[in-house]
Order: sequence, then C-alpha cells, then structure tokens
Amino acid sequence: MIPSCEMEIESVVDFGTLVSNSKVYSEVIRISNLGTVPGMFKVEYQGQLPIHIFPNYGVVKPESFIIVKVDFCADKSRLVNEVAKVRLQGRPEMYLNIKAHVVDQIIELLNTSDERKLECIHFGSVFFETSKIEHAFLYNNSPQPINWVAVMLNDCVGEELGTNIRQTTDFALNNLTYLNKIKTIDITTVFSCVPNEGILLPYQKIVITFCFSPKLIVESKMNVDPSHRQDYAVFLRFETVRSRDGFSQDDISETVKSDQFQKVELALTGSGHPVLLHLNPGTIFKFSPCFMGEHSDVVCTIHNQSEFLPVTYSFPKTAHFKIEPNRGKINEGCIQTVTFSFIPHQVGAFKVKQALELIGPVADKNLQSTSMKPFYHITLNFKSLCKPFTKKVVMKANPGISPLVSNPTGQFVAKDLTKYKDFAPVAKLQSSRTHLHDYQSKNESMKGALMAFPNERAASVRPGERYEVFRTIFTKVPRYTYIDPDFEYTELEKIEKRVHQDYYSNYIKFLRQNRLQKEAARKCAHSNNAIDIAMLPASGLKSPILSQEEIKEECSSTECPITTKSIDMYQGTGIQGESDLKGLKSKPATPQEKHDCNIVLTPKQIHQVIIGPSILNFGNICVKSTNTHSLHIINMLPMHIWIQLNIDFEELQNTKIFSYVIPPTCSTHIPITLETSNTGKFWRSFSYTINNIPAGHILVTAQALPVKLELSSDEIELRPRGFLLKTCFWGTVRLYNHQNKSAQFGWQPVNSLKGIAFSIRPAKGIVEAYSSLECEITWHPGFTSPERGKFILHVIDGNILTLQCIANVIISLELIFIL
Repeated sequence: MIPSCEMEIESVVDFGTLVSNSKVYSEVIRISNLGTVPGMFKVEYQGQLPIHIFPNYGVVKPESFIIVKVDFCADKSRLVNEVAKVRLQGRPEMYLNIKAHVVDQIIELLNTSDERKLECIHFGSVFFETSKIEHAFLYNNSPQPINWVAVMLNDCVGEELGTNIRQTTDFALNNLTYLNKIKTIDITTVFSCVPNEGILLPYQKIVITFCFSPKLIVESKMNVDPSHRQDYAVFLRFETVRSRDGFSQDDISETVKSDQFQKVELALTGSGHPVLLHLNPGTIFKFSPCFMGEHSDVVCTIHNQSEFLPVTYSFPKTAHFKIEPNRGKINEGCIQTVTFSFIPHQVGAFKVKQALELIGPVADKNLQSTSMKPFYHITLNFKSLCKPFTKKVVMKANPGISPLVSNPTGQFVAKDLTKYKDFAPVAKLQSSRTHLHDYQSKNESMKGALMAFPNERAASVRPGERYEVFRTIFTKVPRYTYIDPDFEYTELEKIEKRVHQDYYSNYIKFLRQNRLQKEAARKCAHSNNAIDIAMLPASGLKSPILSQEEIKEECSSTECPITTKSIDMYQGTGIQGESDLKGLKSKPATPQEKHDCNIVLTPKQIHQVIIGPSILNFGNICVKSTNTHSLHIINMLPMHIWIQLNIDFEELQNTKIFSYVIPPTCSTHIPITLETSNTGKFWRSFSYTINNIPAGHILVTAQALPVKLELSSDEIELRPRGFLLKTCFWGTVRLYNHQNKSAQFGWQPVNSLKGIAFSIRPAKGIVEAYSSLECEITWHPGFTSPERGKFILHVIDGNILTLQCIANVIISLELIFIL
C-alpha cells in the first residue's frame, strides 16, 4: 500500500508503408501513469535516421497520461527498424521499436501487350496528313496517389524535327532556310498524348494514347520527289506534380534520392512521306463523242511511286461516268489499271471534275482513335459530247382499256411507228363539250369527290375509307366501293386509329415548332452582335489566320501537352518581373481575383506554378535565433492564383503571412522565418495549396546548436612590452563567433595560492554573429606574483572555455649587475 508510480508505454510505433518524398510523418504514443504519485520518463534515440521524439523527457501526473510525438522524415527508400531507449521511473530500462517501410514513388510506362517497361515507340512510315495510334500503360507503382503531367522536351540531345536523316550533310547545309523553318514548328501538332494530365490512384494503370500526325513542310523551291521524307525523334516525359527548385527539374537537391523514379521519359520516332502517284496519260481525259445508250472508254494507269507505303484509292460516283474498279489498293511501287467510261443519259457537252480520293487513317477530334477518311485529293478533268438523234414518236389515245405498258395515269401510250405502223383509228370525244353520258345527279353530293381512272375498277373492292367519294371521268356518277365486313374497322378501332394519327401529327408539329424556334434564335444570335457586318455567307469573306500565340492558347486548352520550350519562354521574357511583397494581397479582393482564385486548376496548370526550393535547408543555426530563407514562387498562368501555406508548428509561426495572391505571369519571393528553442536536428514539412487544391509540400531542415564561442588559442604566453623592470607583461586572445546569433560572455579568473596577478579586458561583453573580439591579458610583475594564471570563459546559454596564461620572465646578467 506504499504510494508509488506505475508507468506504462506503448512498445511499437509503426508508420506503415511510406513514399520517399522528403515529407515528415508523425505518430503519437501514450505514456500512462496508473500510480498514485508522479513519475518521470526519458526517451532517448541515438541512431542516425531522421527521427525526432518530443517531448523526450518529463513528468507524468498520477492517473493521467502524456502524449509523445514521434516524427520521421521519409527522405529515401529503406526498411526502418530502429529502437529508442525508454527509462520509466520504477521500471527497468525498456525499448521503443520504430518501424517503417519507405518505398520509392515510381511512375512507369508499360507495354500493353506484355506489360514490360516501355522506352520507345516506333510509329514507322506514315503518309502526311494521316495518323497512327499507339497505346501504353501509365502505372503508379506506389502506395499514394499522384498528380502527373506529360511534358514535351525541346532542344534535347538526339531530337530530330522533320529532317531527312538519309540525306547528305552537304545537301542539308545548302538548304538552311528549310532547316530554320522546321525549327519553328509546334511539335505538339505532330505528336500528341491523350490524356496528358491526371491523377493516378495507388497501383493504378491507365491507358495513354499516342498519336503521330506528320505535316508536310516543303520549301517553295524544293520539289517533292520519291526520296523526300521527314524524320522525327522527340522525347516525352511523364512526371509528378510537386514542388520544384526552378524551371529545370534536373536542378533538384540531391537530398531527394528518389527523384529519378518520379519521372519517366519516352522516345517517339516516326517518318512522314508524301503521296507520289503518277497517272498516265495525265489528269485531263477526253472521251470520244457518242449517242445515248452507248459508251466511250479511256484506260488510265496509276503508278504508286512510294517505296514505303501502299495507297488505298476511291473514285466518288459521278453522273454519266463509270469507273472500273472504282476503289482498290496499290502496293508500294506497283501499277493499277483503271477504265474510265462515259455513259451519257442526256444530250449535251460535259466538262466534269472527277476526284481521286486517297483513303487513310485520320485522327478523330479526341485524338484517341482513327477512322478511314480521304486525306489527299487529285482532280481529274473529264470532257466529252453526247450527240442527239431523230426518233419519231406518236401518241396513241387510250380507248379505256390499259395495255400492259402505260404511263401512271394510263391515258396515253407512246408507240414507235417503226415497230407498229398499223393500228385501228379511235374517235376522240371531248368530255367537256358533250353531255351524252350525263346522268341526273345532284351536284351538291359530288363536291370534293376524287377522280377515278378507267383502270381503277379492279381495285374498287378493296377496303377503303368510308367517307371518301370517287366519281367517274365521263358520267360523273359516284363509283361503287365494296367494303368487306371481315376487314372493316370497328368503331373502337377507328377511334384508336384516329387518336394514334392525332398523337403523331401533334408530335411532328411540336418538333417542327421547336426546330423553327431554334433556327430563329440562332439567326438572331448570329446577327445580333457587334462583329456582324450584315454580309451573306460564302460572299468572299475569309476567316482570320490565327497567330502563333492563339494557336498555342487553343492547343493548351485541348489535348496538347506542355513543352519545355514554353516553360523556358517564361524564364526569359514571359515573366513580367519580381513583385513586391507589399503589393501582394493575402486574400482575393477584386471580382477578377475572386473569379480566378475559385477556378479548379488541372494538374497541367499546377505544373506551371513553380514553388521552391523543395527543401529549405537553414544549415547550422543557434537556438532562439531568428533565421529567414526565401521561398520562390513563379506563376506562369495568365490568371491570379491564391497560395496558402499550411504551417501548423510553432517554429515557423514568426512567418508573418501564410497566404498570397500572385498576379498573372509574375514571380516573387516569400520569406520563411525559423526560430527553434530545442537543440538537435530539426525536421519539419508543411504543405501548400493553390486555389484550395493540395499541390505539394516543403521540407524544412536545420541543425539547432547552442551558442558557442571559440578561442584563438587555449594558452597564451605574456612577454614584456618595454625595457624597464616595472614594465607590464601583456598579450591578446581573440574570441570567434561563427554562428548566427550574438553571444554574451564573461571572464572569471581562477584564484591560486599566490593570488591573482593576471587581468583581462574586457571582462565581459558581447560578440556579434559571424564576428570576433580581441581581449587583452595583462600581468604585473612582483616578487610574489605567480607566473601562471587561469581564466574561465562563461558563455551565457552556451559553452565554457579555459584559458591558460604564462608570464615569460627572463632576468638577464646585466639586470642582475645593476641590481
């Protein structure tokens, strides 16, 4: 029943699987005291890993507990299994086991067929204006999600843009104009990557589509021959979006050893070839004149002069002309014979433009698939003449009985006199001038009646509409219509049929009304604007040509990846200049700033905001000293951004402002102030957001040291400064302060049995940071003065040093003789 403390502590701290991104992770343990009196504890870690335990000593009140925080910096991949000594009052020495498995954050490109690592994609030979699609897997081989972006590398070693690698060096140097022209092309219009940004979940794979679409670049003086080709070799890099040290990712601090795994490069190669078709006898074809019903033929040979690719051709249908075969495939270097036939269906002269279409895979708008479409056209000119011939045709009156072949009405039949010369004459009677067949009938009952033709009698027994009335041509009497009761609609069926007709009739009217309203609104919107000049369409007004900046802006908003050339442009002339901190706002104020800062940024846009360095290393600093480093921020976006620093530990609380509104295309430096009161290694990290989107973290490191002074020498020998016996002996010692905080000191003489014969000035004072101070030591000679002395240097909140002083007394024979 004696009052005592009963201390308990958790024995294992397991951080689990972490990613080596130089981020500080924290875990907490509890030290409990179940006893009735306070108990002391002390935790001591003596390893070399970046592990910090706070507090590492203290007192736990009875029946309570205290939280101990264990910080670990995942600076590189390793398997951590460390121990820290734990001393608990009333218990034997224990050990705290600290475990962690740190892995690299690896981003990989894999082949879709066998999932092996992919380093290069060979597109091979492709016709200009056509496309070729390849696929690959982008794999996040890490336990944490990542934001990634694709960056096209410019001006790197091994890059080729539209050059012919098979031509000689002399030929290339003689055409410098062409070489300078191909350097200005936008490579993102040739190679595309979809998607080129996004978020990858842990161990997730997504399909990346690569599209190669070469464009023909020809100098005006250069003729396209079979040997002309444009070879491309570019490099595309996939990298994670995080804090960076500058414009180049290659300048990141060596502390982050796993940087090589957070990006992967892919080489893209391909060759563009022109279409080389030779038509014999040319593109103008003259057919010999012919009559209707006849045809005239012309034979043409099509030679594919390309040495690398076959062509697929097609001839669209054209009136009065026929082509055999109208489509087909011509292998490389082969010849296809095509027959053009002129088959007229009317009399006259014909001048027709026939298109020869070459069909190939053309990329769709989404750049993720291709479809077979015409990509190249050759216009052929067809000329011919169809001559008329005389043919006498006599119209024969229909006596009322329709022959086997007649026109739709059955009234007149065309007879060829060359075949039927004899026929019986038939008397013609104009029904409007005779009343022979008129019957006595009421005209009122025949109003709105339909006309019944003479050959309609056979169809009169069909089920018809009950309320439709037919009459004959001549007698003008109602025709009899027999309705079979077996096929007659019932009253209910008639109502359902009428409702059904009304429903679809109303539905069609509704669709037509909506279509007319949309057309009217579209016309109003098209004409009711400041740009409209009341010019009719297709009246000769051409669309303006987009500038290079507008093309890049439109490309950046679609599926084009960003390039290192566009990023380097900001390093030179793109950034407006350094912004003063006094002109920056901590929160968006104007409507434009609020609108920009509420935009949800994509990983591609976050990648164009550079915040660095990724590691703020303050080096060796003194405890309770104020240290400032600058955090560089570069905004390459054409809009305002709102950056917030999420700092939640007290060592950086002296930083005045934690949020800034950065103007468009601007850069600035933000001061980060560090002040710590604990000695030892300092590891902390804080995250930051851009427009309230987590964008990365910054690691802050320092080595906190106590105040310290150094002596120029631990022992000084004093010599006389004169020729008289009573001359003083004196010397100097210098105090050095190599740290960033001023040190306050005081000298304490050590009393000996013979007394104190040495003095020092100044006896106390202050040595400023990174400076030195000289102190003077004096010894007054006497018969009882000791020749040795000692001073102790006390540095407030710092170290203690000892200075030995020796008086070098030499009595010569001349001095003895005088005495």
